[in-house]
Amino acid sequence: MIWQLIISKKTQQYLQLLELINDEQYKIKEMAKKLEISIKTVRRSIGDLEHKGYVVKETSWRINRQHYPHYLELHRTILTEDPLFQLFKQFLWGLTSTEMKYTKVRRLNRRLISLNLWAKGRTGNLLGDPAIILFLQLRYLREFYYFDEWEIYQQMDQYYKHQSAASFDKALFPDNLMINHFIEKYKVQEQLAVYFFFDHLRYHFVLFTEFYHCHQKHQTVLYLEVRKASRIIEDAIAWESELLKNIFRVKLFDLFIGIHQGLPLALFNAKRQQGAVTPDYQHLSKELKRQLPMLNNSRIDELALALKNIVFASHQVVFKTTPNLESSLLIQERYQTFLADGGN
Repeated sequence: MIWQLIISKKTQQYLQLLELINDEQYKIKEMAKKLEISIKTVRRSIGDLEHKGYVVKETSWRINRQHYPHYLELHRTILTEDPLFQLFKQFLWGLTSTEMKYTKVRRLNRRLISLNLWAKGRTGNLLGDPAIILFLQLRYLREFYYFDEWEIYQQMDQYYKHQSAASFDKALFPDNLMINHFIEKYKVQEQLAVYFFFDHLRYHFVLFTEFYHCHQKHQTVLYLEVRKASRIIEDAIAWESELLKNIFRVKLFDLFIGIHQGLPLALFNAKRQQGAVTPDYQHLSKELKRQLPMLNNSRIDELALALKNIVFASHQVVFKTTPNLESSLLIQERYQTFLADGGN
């Protein structure tokens, strides 16, 4: 969840508890153990959630389905109630008040550091790389409004109609066929089209694969960097199938595009699974940094987590596309073994 980088720790804890309660299989002690907090803290937080009408006590704690039949709606409700998130939203869309308290802005900025952003209280501006800001704006519209893609891009096109946006890096496009088709389809200005284009690709894996093959065909610098990284990683991992390996390369390509655009790894990882990273991933990330100059500014721990997340996401795609149960179970069994022994 991207917004966990912004919201308060208390709200983070609420959302973590709700996720466990939504599974309907954990007792108080188990929740405390999984979240590494005290039983007393769990009871107090669940009491807060009950007081607000979010959960009810039956044979066990459950989501209040009468008021919140859809878990994601409850998730959004709690996010939007968080004071830091509310303040961030104002800066994200330029809606801040001139009477903004310095202490609140300073607290928000402590959160925004991981995203390489800065909220400037005096002007109400969110400072940082336009690619990051646009990424967050697009994600916000996707998660908090029921717009289809065309509506999202039209809304953003209008929002930036009288504002400047950085020109896109044409090195990302070995030819203009896909981006020109995108501009023609969505009727957006060329200056913003690239940001919208990559947002679109990340929600349409088949198109991202097509874009990867475009880079492969033209043997671009970015593609060659991905291939070099792939060889280093593939030598260390026993792959169950060519399909899994190919999906992994495309997802690694996504990561490298983000790095090339200046998107922080913290942003990439926040969208995916968190948790401990085995020493093997740490070793791989060190080796990648040693051999690939474009990764020089990447933190080893964040890069290691990104690699783990890409492997996880690649297996998830294979689980969905594997044609029969037997092969799917085999991949799943080997993947669980991989997680347990660190990939050896």
